[in-house]
Amino acid sequence: MLSRVNISELCRLKMLSFYEMLTNLGLHVELEIPDGDIFVQANEEALDRVLDNLITNGMKYGAEGKVLGLSLDHSIGGPVTLLIWDQGKGIPESEHSRVFERMYTLEDSRNRLYQGSGLGLTITKRLVERMGGSIHLHSVPHQRTVFSVTFKTW
Repeated sequence: MLSRVNISELCRLKMLSFYEMLTNLGLHVELEIPDGDIFVQANEEALDRVLDNLITNGMKYGAEGKVLGLSLDHSIGGPVTLLIWDQGKGIPESEHSRVFERMYTLEDSRNRLYQGSGLGLTITKRLVERMGGSIHLHSVPHQRTVFSVTFKTW
């Protein structure tokens, strides 16, 4: 069920919950969350899971870039866009259309550091779409990999 969710506060709390892991990995965190409250039409549990999945992916696959960013972009009357980005190895353009497929993992998933179930981004996309949102990927390896998630304002 969708309700009014304070996405700015949820993002702040989520990044705080990851703070120790981020610092242990030596990651610099860049946050751009407006001071005021921003409300979206969402399911709080589902949005929490989306944040978990995207932040965890950024830490796992982007750690070599030493930075993880989260920003909220909201223009009055428009949608809210959540951006989670890193400067790690990235995702080759030829793979962009497949990253949300069930059981998809990057080729180096045989490397134990990058092993995963291949379900995280599939689940993330389904949750986002069930909340009436959309998710997109843009990646330039070793420069910036960005997952952008757009939600309707409340």
